[in-house]
Amino acid sequence: MCVSAITGTGLNSVEASTLTTFQQVVMFVLLLLGHAILISITVLHVRKRAFQHKFKGISHALAQRTAQGAPAPNLYEERNDDKSHPMTQDIPMEISSRSSVGIHIQSANTEEGVSYDPTPKTGVDQSSNLKFENDRARNSCHSLNKAQLLPMGIWRGTQKYFESKGLISRNSQFHGLTAAERDRLQGVEYKAVSFLSVIVPIYWASFLCCGILGMGTWLELNKPQVPRDNGLSPFWTGAFFAVSAFVNSGMGILDANMTALQTDAYPLVTMGLLILAGNTLYPCFLRLIIWTMRRMMPNRPAWKTWRVTLDFILDHPRRVYTNLFPARHTWYLVATVIIFNGIDWAGFEVLSIGNKEIEGLPTAYRIMDGLFQALAVRAGGFSVVTISDLRQGLLVLYVLMMYVSPFPVLVTMRHTNVYEERSLGIYAEDETLYDSNQRPSNNITDLVRRHLLLTKEGTRRHFLREQLKDQLSHDLWWIALAVFFISIIESSNYTKDPVGYSTFNILFEVISAYGCVGISTGYPGRDLSFCGVWHSLSKLILAAVALRGRHRGLPVAIDKAIMLPSESNAQAWAEEEDAVLRREQVGPGAV
Repeated sequence: MCVSAITGTGLNSVEASTLTTFQQVVMFVLLLLGHAILISITVLHVRKRAFQHKFKGISHALAQRTAQGAPAPNLYEERNDDKSHPMTQDIPMEISSRSSVGIHIQSANTEEGVSYDPTPKTGVDQSSNLKFENDRARNSCHSLNKAQLLPMGIWRGTQKYFESKGLISRNSQFHGLTAAERDRLQGVEYKAVSFLSVIVPIYWASFLCCGILGMGTWLELNKPQVPRDNGLSPFWTGAFFAVSAFVNSGMGILDANMTALQTDAYPLVTMGLLILAGNTLYPCFLRLIIWTMRRMMPNRPAWKTWRVTLDFILDHPRRVYTNLFPARHTWYLVATVIIFNGIDWAGFEVLSIGNKEIEGLPTAYRIMDGLFQALAVRAGGFSVVTISDLRQGLLVLYVLMMYVSPFPVLVTMRHTNVYEERSLGIYAEDETLYDSNQRPSNNITDLVRRHLLLTKEGTRRHFLREQLKDQLSHDLWWIALAVFFISIIESSNYTKDPVGYSTFNILFEVISAYGCVGISTGYPGRDLSFCGVWHSLSKLILAAVALRGRHRGLPVAIDKAIMLPSESNAQAWAEEEDAVLRREQVGPGAV
């Protein structure tokens, strides 16, 4: 029960009404502590404190230099301009890739004798201790990158946030920045992290408080007898429902779960909104709030810092927060949520024709229950109807939807994390690159090839295909082994009741746990999840499956949104390397 609560799985191995008040409070606290938004708030505050610690160290060092009589240096002053080194566009340069994470840049004119050879030996996560050799070499690399990248034509400047000669490419990578310009960038990032460390907790607390007050008060005033029949306080029951909905657990302290409220519009609408706001549409709601604040901000000099901060968050969300995505990816996430929930909703309404329990509901509530169950299947975990009474085809659809429930957010998070691509050796661009003297062909064959069939290594389509393939291979082993061992352990129960302990019901329970959903077929005569009648060893296996499933949404490679300022050198190396490697691997005419 504790694993189920903190992972958001929501499967009840005992009847909810048998829990003591202390046990209910423990479940309530674990539901909150395991919520992904609360965990992300912790990461934001850790990054904010790390920035503050770094800036305090810089201020202390400057104060010491001033006390000793030395002039305080200007942190934002260029230490070397383009005239203090020979690397200009008139000198031919040779760029060769040593490895997927290393570059070697040297002057073809040996008389000048300028070379720059960082040569990191391993990935970004192991190169945090590397530092730029000196300011002269760094400025040399800056000039070289600018000369190499400007012809690509799709790179943007940094003038919107701070003055520099650097450029910005896909996934918010900043290239060709000097040390002073990197300091400016970290200053902008710090302000963005500071803003999010305030707005995200407000978002989290606001939805929780409104949900608790709304559900608790409604149940107290409208249906107090339902929880009292289970020996529960109406307000406490409503509060537990609201928290469970927002954290997408599906765990309730009513034995009947949401079937007791299947003909009540307010709890269905409120909890449906909480399910969306707490998980699948959280990145979309948060971006909408920030976008609205930016649009309402007055265009006055006094508000310039705020405008720059919000613009940076909206333009480069994945540099500052794991669950905030660019506009295009956010719309993609909205579309997938609508499509998947629409399929579940339509499946419920169509495949429930002839089902006496469903058809006995008033038409309006039948439609509303179908929508709520569709929202709950992908993450919420609540049951507004008896799951075991649904048609077999609908249960198969629910199995598929529970399995793919985290995919939209997972793929979006990984697709916008450039270091995930680096782990696969991919340096793709967002737009088609081609030589300015060669126009792309628009005939049908080439269009089909470019947009449907092309999965060339190094492209975004190849990256998505690799991510899905890897995810499937990782998932299927856990699910297959869990079903195999649980089926062996429960073979004695299967002999007694082959229908109740069918392999499909076991598969349904395992996927519900792995997807951290919580919907269960249950067991006849018992008000608990199907796993509640399993042997202890089977429950332990399911707990391990739930823990593994809870973490499958994490990025494979290090994420820019969780990097500390002490790792800025490693990030700078990675971005400068990508600038050259993409130019080499993508090249003119590639997609």
